[in-house]
Amino acid sequence: MKEYRADRGAMHLLQILISLAGAGFCAAATYFLRRWAWIMWSVVGVFAGAALILSIICLPLFFRRLRCFASEEKLTVIAGILFLRQQSIRLDRVQFIQTVTGPFDGILGLNFIILYVYGGQLTIPFLNKSDRYELVGLLERGGVFHAA
Repeated sequence: MKEYRADRGAMHLLQILISLAGAGFCAAATYFLRRWAWIMWSVVGVFAGAALILSIICLPLFFRRLRCFASEEKLTVIAGILFLRQQSIRLDRVQFIQTVTGPFDGILGLNFIILYVYGGQLTIPFLNKSDRYELVGLLERGGVFHAA
């Protein structure tokens, strides 16, 4: 059974994007609420605090706990921050798979594999390029159709 982990490049990109969004919201609150100083500082504090908590605590914890285990018979994805969710599927139940790649997939780790099974789907998020190719190869060797 092989273990796959989330790519840290995607985490760093998401941290940068969350920080930029938080700074943008803080700037907008400063611009629109400058007449009411106490409200402005409250809103800026909430946006800045939310951005810090998300990018410094939640994202690293999520990426540390996100794991995928693959064998010839089944695939298991474990994810979560406070509560871990474990999803397992037998590979003979997979109808087809779809891969989603983001820009700069070799650097940023914005690769997703979506497995469509009878009654639902399972997403394997934030894989690096080599892990994506390896998992797709494992699934194709098992007879799963790859929808491009």
